[in-house]
Amino acid sequence: MIEYLSPRERGDLRQAEGRGAAWARVVGCFLDGARLLLGWDLALTEDEIARLAGIPPADARAATEAASRWLVARKLHLLGWQEEDGGRRHFMAVG
Repeated sequence: MIEYLSPRERGDLRQAEGRGAAWARVVGCFLDGARLLLGWDLALTEDEIARLAGIPPADARAATEAASRWLVARKLHLLGWQEEDGGRRHFMAVG
């Protein structure tokens, strides 16, 4: 099972962050260094993602969708569900 980003992937993220890409900061919310923080028990709300990533809450959904596309290309997944109150939670998975 994949548990870490490769050095190349980490480099790609750092470059994207340097260009100001919000999606790269969203991915960073689910990392501990290069280690992936996997599982629904580590799910974050969009407000938590926005706060941790340092992006406006209104931009969190679009940045999360962009992060998901980058991750899927690497056989990783940013999944989520909608809560009863309408809020959304997201978590990282592999497969």
